[in-house]
Amino acid sequence: MTSGTQIGKQAETMTDLRTKLFWERTAPFLSIERQDRPSAPIPFDTITLSKISDIFWREGYLHLEPVFTEQRLAPIRKGIEALIVDGIHPAFIYVYDEPWRLFQDLSRLIAHFLGEDFGLLPHLWAWYVAERPDRFGWPPHTDCQGQTRFAENGFDMLMSLSLWVPLTDATPENGCMYVLPRPFEAEYFPAITDPTQIRLQDVRALPAPRGSVLGWPQDLYHWSGRSSHLAQQPRISLSFEFQNRAFEPMAERLLDLTAPPSFKERLDLVVQQFKKYPHMERPGRTMRELLDQYFPEHGLERTA
Repeated sequence: MTSGTQIGKQAETMTDLRTKLFWERTAPFLSIERQDRPSAPIPFDTITLSKISDIFWREGYLHLEPVFTEQRLAPIRKGIEALIVDGIHPAFIYVYDEPWRLFQDLSRLIAHFLGEDFGLLPHLWAWYVAERPDRFGWPPHTDCQGQTRFAENGFDMLMSLSLWVPLTDATPENGCMYVLPRPFEAEYFPAITDPTQIRLQDVRALPAPRGSVLGWPQDLYHWSGRSSHLAQQPRISLSFEFQNRAFEPMAERLLDLTAPPSFKERLDLVVQQFKKYPHMERPGRTMRELLDQYFPEHGLERTA
Protein backbone atom coordinates (compact mmCIF):
# COMPACT_ATOMS: atom_id res chain seq x y z
CA MET A 1 0.00 0.00 0.00
CA THR A 2 1.36 3.44 -0.92
CA SER A 3 1.69 5.90 1.94
CA GLY A 4 0.81 9.59 1.78
CA THR A 5 4.50 10.44 2.06
CA GLN A 6 5.32 8.23 -0.92
CA ILE A 7 2.56 9.83 -2.97
CA GLY A 8 3.94 13.25 -2.10
CA LYS A 9 7.42 12.24 -3.19
CA GLN A 10 6.08 10.82 -6.46
CA ALA A 11 4.16 14.02 -7.18
CA GLU A 12 7.25 16.10 -6.46
CA THR A 13 9.34 13.99 -8.84
CA MET A 14 6.75 14.31 -11.58
CA THR A 15 7.03 18.10 -11.50
CA ASP A 16 10.81 18.31 -11.00
CA LEU A 17 12.51 19.85 -14.04
CA ARG A 18 15.66 17.89 -13.20
CA THR A 19 13.97 14.56 -13.93
CA LYS A 20 13.58 12.90 -17.29
CA LEU A 21 9.98 12.04 -16.34
CA PHE A 22 8.99 15.69 -16.29
CA TRP A 23 10.20 16.30 -19.85
CA GLU A 24 8.71 13.06 -21.14
CA ARG A 25 5.33 14.12 -19.77
CA THR A 26 5.68 17.64 -21.20
CA ALA A 27 6.28 16.43 -24.77
CA PRO A 28 5.56 12.68 -24.96
CA PHE A 29 5.81 12.79 -28.76
CA LEU A 30 9.54 13.65 -28.51
CA SER A 31 12.31 11.34 -27.35
CA ILE A 32 15.18 11.59 -24.86
CA GLU A 33 18.32 9.47 -25.27
CA ARG A 34 16.58 7.06 -27.60
CA GLN A 35 19.13 5.09 -29.60
CA ASP A 36 17.38 5.19 -32.95
CA ARG A 37 19.36 4.74 -36.12
CA PRO A 38 20.22 8.27 -37.28
CA SER A 39 18.85 9.44 -40.60
CA ALA A 40 21.27 9.88 -43.48
CA PRO A 41 22.73 13.39 -43.89
CA ILE A 42 21.11 15.55 -46.55
CA PRO A 43 23.06 14.74 -49.75
CA PHE A 44 24.24 18.17 -50.85
CA ASP A 45 25.90 17.54 -54.23
CA THR A 46 29.10 19.17 -55.42
CA ILE A 47 27.38 21.64 -57.76
CA THR A 48 24.97 22.77 -55.04
CA LEU A 49 27.77 23.20 -52.51
CA SER A 50 29.77 25.20 -55.04
CA LYS A 51 26.86 27.61 -55.59
CA ILE A 52 26.33 27.93 -51.85
CA SER A 53 30.02 28.66 -51.35
CA ASP A 54 30.08 31.37 -54.02
CA ILE A 55 27.32 33.31 -52.28
CA PHE A 56 28.69 32.58 -48.82
CA TRP A 57 32.18 33.93 -49.49
CA ARG A 58 30.95 36.88 -51.54
CA GLU A 59 27.95 38.02 -49.47
CA GLY A 60 28.88 36.51 -46.12
CA TYR A 61 25.95 34.21 -45.39
CA LEU A 62 23.96 31.09 -46.31
CA HIS A 63 20.31 31.43 -47.31
CA LEU A 64 19.11 28.02 -48.44
CA GLU A 65 15.68 27.01 -49.62
CA PRO A 66 13.81 24.55 -47.34
CA VAL A 67 15.66 21.28 -46.88
CA PHE A 68 13.54 19.85 -44.03
CA THR A 69 10.04 18.44 -44.43
CA GLU A 70 7.10 19.50 -42.30
CA GLN A 71 7.14 15.98 -40.86
CA ARG A 72 10.59 16.66 -39.37
CA LEU A 73 9.74 20.14 -38.12
CA ALA A 74 6.26 19.68 -36.67
CA PRO A 75 7.17 17.62 -33.56
CA ILE A 76 9.94 20.06 -32.55
CA ARG A 77 7.67 23.05 -33.11
CA LYS A 78 4.91 21.36 -31.11
CA GLY A 79 7.43 20.67 -28.34
CA ILE A 80 8.42 24.34 -28.14
CA GLU A 81 4.78 25.36 -28.04
CA ALA A 82 4.24 22.95 -25.13
CA LEU A 83 7.17 24.51 -23.28
CA ILE A 84 5.76 28.00 -23.82
CA VAL A 85 2.38 26.96 -22.40
CA ASP A 86 4.15 25.79 -19.23
CA GLY A 87 6.18 29.00 -18.95
CA ILE A 88 9.41 27.22 -19.88
CA HIS A 89 11.95 28.84 -22.19
CA PRO A 90 12.12 27.28 -25.69
CA ALA A 91 15.87 26.65 -25.28
CA PHE A 92 14.92 23.61 -23.21
CA ILE A 93 13.86 21.91 -26.45
CA TYR A 94 17.47 20.71 -26.58
CA VAL A 95 16.67 18.30 -23.77
CA TYR A 96 15.10 16.19 -26.53
CA ASP A 97 16.78 14.21 -29.30
CA GLU A 98 14.99 15.71 -32.29
CA PRO A 99 16.78 19.11 -32.52
CA TRP A 100 20.15 17.34 -32.38
CA ARG A 101 19.10 14.99 -35.17
CA LEU A 102 17.88 17.88 -37.28
CA PHE A 103 21.33 19.46 -37.29
CA GLN A 104 22.99 16.05 -37.74
CA ASP A 105 21.30 15.99 -41.15
CA LEU A 106 23.30 19.11 -42.08
CA SER A 107 26.68 17.46 -41.40
CA ARG A 108 27.74 17.46 -45.07
CA LEU A 109 27.01 21.17 -45.37
CA ILE A 110 28.92 21.91 -42.16
CA ALA A 111 31.87 19.73 -43.19
CA HIS A 112 32.09 21.56 -46.51
CA PHE A 113 32.99 24.75 -44.65
CA LEU A 114 34.71 23.44 -41.52
CA GLY A 115 36.22 20.11 -42.51
CA GLU A 116 35.05 16.57 -41.78
CA ASP A 117 36.25 16.65 -38.17
CA PHE A 118 34.26 19.71 -37.13
CA GLY A 119 33.25 20.27 -33.52
CA LEU A 120 30.00 21.47 -32.01
CA LEU A 121 30.40 24.52 -29.79
CA PRO A 122 28.45 24.43 -26.50
CA HIS A 123 26.38 27.38 -27.71
CA LEU A 124 22.73 26.90 -28.58
CA TRP A 125 19.44 28.73 -28.38
CA ALA A 126 15.81 28.58 -29.46
CA TRP A 127 13.35 31.42 -30.02
CA TYR A 128 9.61 31.90 -29.86
CA VAL A 129 9.06 35.44 -31.14
CA ALA A 130 5.50 36.67 -30.86
CA GLU A 131 3.72 40.01 -30.55
CA ARG A 132 4.62 40.53 -26.90
CA PRO A 133 7.04 42.98 -25.31
CA ASP A 134 9.03 40.19 -23.63
CA ARG A 135 9.47 37.98 -26.71
CA PHE A 136 11.68 39.31 -29.45
CA GLY A 137 14.77 38.42 -31.44
CA TRP A 138 18.28 39.51 -30.57
CA PRO A 139 19.76 42.94 -31.42
CA PRO A 140 22.63 43.47 -33.93
CA HIS A 141 25.70 41.49 -32.87
CA THR A 142 28.38 39.06 -33.98
CA ASP A 143 28.73 35.58 -32.48
CA CYS A 144 32.48 36.02 -32.07
CA GLN A 145 34.41 39.20 -31.33
CA GLY A 146 37.48 38.25 -33.36
CA GLN A 147 38.03 37.36 -36.99
CA THR A 148 36.73 33.96 -38.07
CA ARG A 149 37.66 34.01 -41.79
CA PHE A 150 41.21 33.49 -43.00
CA ALA A 151 43.03 33.07 -46.31
CA GLU A 152 45.89 30.60 -46.60
CA ASN A 153 47.74 29.68 -49.79
CA GLY A 154 44.99 31.23 -51.88
CA PHE A 155 42.20 29.31 -50.10
CA ASP A 156 39.57 30.67 -47.77
CA MET A 157 39.35 29.04 -44.34
CA LEU A 158 36.58 29.36 -41.82
CA MET A 159 37.12 28.98 -38.08
CA SER A 160 33.49 28.84 -36.97
CA LEU A 161 29.98 28.83 -38.37
CA SER A 162 26.52 29.54 -36.96
CA LEU A 163 23.45 27.82 -38.41
CA TRP A 164 19.84 28.91 -37.87
CA VAL A 165 16.72 26.94 -38.84
CA PRO A 166 13.19 28.43 -38.75
CA LEU A 167 10.42 26.01 -37.70
CA THR A 168 7.77 28.47 -38.89
CA ASP A 169 7.94 30.87 -41.82
CA ALA A 170 10.23 33.75 -40.84
CA THR A 171 8.93 36.99 -42.33
CA PRO A 172 9.49 40.72 -41.82
CA GLU A 173 6.14 40.76 -40.03
CA ASN A 174 7.14 38.18 -37.39
CA GLY A 175 10.83 39.02 -36.97
CA CYS A 176 12.96 37.43 -39.70
CA MET A 177 16.76 37.61 -39.73
CA TYR A 178 18.74 40.60 -41.03
CA VAL A 179 22.43 40.84 -41.92
CA LEU A 180 25.04 43.35 -42.97
CA PRO A 181 26.41 41.80 -46.21
CA ARG A 182 30.19 41.59 -46.59
CA PRO A 183 30.42 43.96 -49.59
CA PHE A 184 28.63 46.68 -47.63
CA GLU A 185 30.62 45.99 -44.46
CA ALA A 186 33.84 46.47 -46.45
CA GLU A 187 32.81 50.06 -47.24
CA TYR A 188 33.10 51.09 -43.58
CA PHE A 189 36.35 52.72 -42.59
CA PRO A 190 37.40 52.36 -39.91
CA ALA A 191 35.83 48.96 -39.39
CA ILE A 192 32.58 48.77 -37.45
CA THR A 193 33.05 48.38 -33.72
CA ASP A 194 29.55 49.40 -32.70
CA PRO A 195 26.44 48.03 -34.47
CA THR A 196 24.76 51.43 -34.18
CA GLN A 197 27.21 52.53 -36.88
CA ILE A 198 25.43 50.33 -39.44
CA ARG A 199 23.55 52.36 -42.05
CA LEU A 200 19.95 51.25 -42.39
CA GLN A 201 20.30 51.32 -46.18
CA ASP A 202 22.90 48.54 -45.94
CA VAL A 203 20.65 46.13 -44.05
CA ARG A 204 19.43 43.04 -45.89
CA ALA A 205 16.37 41.09 -44.78
CA LEU A 206 16.47 37.29 -45.05
CA PRO A 207 12.88 36.04 -44.96
CA ALA A 208 12.89 32.26 -44.87
CA PRO A 209 10.20 29.59 -45.19
CA ARG A 210 10.09 26.97 -42.45
CA GLY A 211 12.71 24.28 -42.95
CA SER A 212 15.18 26.68 -44.58
CA VAL A 213 18.79 26.96 -43.42
CA LEU A 214 20.51 30.26 -42.71
CA GLY A 215 24.12 30.56 -41.63
CA TRP A 216 27.02 32.98 -41.32
CA PRO A 217 30.65 33.22 -40.19
CA GLN A 218 30.68 34.20 -36.56
CA ASP A 219 32.11 37.65 -37.25
CA LEU A 220 29.17 38.70 -39.44
CA TYR A 221 26.73 41.26 -38.02
CA HIS A 222 23.22 39.84 -37.85
CA TRP A 223 20.00 40.26 -35.83
CA SER A 224 16.27 39.87 -36.07
CA GLY A 225 13.23 42.08 -35.99
CA ARG A 226 10.23 42.09 -33.68
CA SER A 227 6.92 40.47 -34.36
CA SER A 228 3.87 42.61 -35.09
CA HIS A 229 0.11 42.39 -35.26
CA LEU A 230 0.56 41.65 -38.97
CA ALA A 231 2.28 38.34 -38.21
CA GLN A 232 0.28 35.26 -39.11
CA GLN A 233 2.20 33.10 -36.64
CA PRO A 234 5.07 33.31 -34.13
CA ARG A 235 8.62 32.99 -35.40
CA ILE A 236 10.01 29.79 -33.92
CA SER A 237 13.63 28.90 -34.65
CA LEU A 238 16.74 26.99 -33.53
CA SER A 239 20.46 27.64 -33.71
CA PHE A 240 23.71 25.73 -33.22
CA GLU A 241 27.33 26.85 -33.61
CA PHE A 242 30.23 24.85 -35.01
CA GLN A 243 34.02 25.05 -35.14
CA ASN A 244 36.83 23.92 -37.41
CA ARG A 245 39.05 21.76 -35.18
CA ALA A 246 42.14 22.89 -37.10
CA PHE A 247 41.97 26.02 -34.92
CA GLU A 248 42.43 26.33 -31.17
CA PRO A 249 39.18 25.40 -29.38
CA MET A 250 36.89 28.38 -28.90
CA ALA A 251 35.27 26.73 -25.88
CA GLU A 252 36.54 24.63 -23.03
CA ARG A 253 34.81 21.60 -24.46
CA LEU A 254 33.81 20.92 -28.04
CA LEU A 255 30.91 18.50 -28.46
CA ASP A 256 30.37 15.79 -31.04
CA LEU A 257 27.21 16.29 -33.09
CA THR A 258 27.04 12.56 -33.84
CA ALA A 259 26.98 11.72 -30.12
CA PRO A 260 24.70 14.20 -28.30
CA PRO A 261 25.27 14.71 -24.57
CA SER A 262 23.39 12.73 -21.95
CA PHE A 263 20.11 13.96 -20.53
CA LYS A 264 21.74 15.51 -17.45
CA GLU A 265 24.46 17.10 -19.59
CA ARG A 266 21.84 18.60 -21.89
CA LEU A 267 20.02 20.14 -18.93
CA ASP A 268 23.26 21.63 -17.65
CA LEU A 269 24.15 22.89 -21.11
CA VAL A 270 20.81 24.68 -21.54
CA VAL A 271 21.00 26.26 -18.09
CA GLN A 272 24.51 27.52 -18.90
CA GLN A 273 23.11 29.42 -21.89
CA PHE A 274 21.11 31.74 -19.63
CA LYS A 275 24.29 32.82 -17.91
CA LYS A 276 26.04 33.19 -21.27
CA TYR A 277 23.46 35.39 -23.00
CA PRO A 278 21.96 37.75 -20.36
CA HIS A 279 22.99 40.73 -22.51
CA MET A 280 20.80 39.36 -25.29
CA GLU A 281 17.80 37.94 -23.50
CA ARG A 282 16.78 37.55 -19.86
CA PRO A 283 14.37 34.81 -18.81
CA GLY A 284 10.88 35.93 -17.94
CA ARG A 285 9.61 35.89 -14.39
CA THR A 286 8.15 32.38 -14.57
CA MET A 287 11.30 30.95 -16.10
CA ARG A 288 13.48 32.76 -13.60
CA GLU A 289 11.49 31.26 -10.73
CA LEU A 290 11.88 27.79 -12.25
CA LEU A 291 15.63 28.28 -12.61
CA ASP A 292 15.89 29.47 -9.02
CA GLN A 293 13.89 26.49 -7.78
CA TYR A 294 15.40 23.65 -9.78
CA PHE A 295 18.77 24.97 -10.94
CA PRO A 296 19.98 27.30 -8.15
CA GLU A 297 23.52 26.91 -9.45
CA HIS A 298 22.67 28.80 -12.67
CA GLY A 299 24.56 31.87 -11.43
CA LEU A 300 22.36 34.50 -13.07
CA GLU A 301 22.67 37.97 -11.60
CA ARG A 302 19.52 39.52 -10.28
CA THR A 303 18.25 42.81 -11.64
CA ALA A 304 16.33 45.46 -9.75
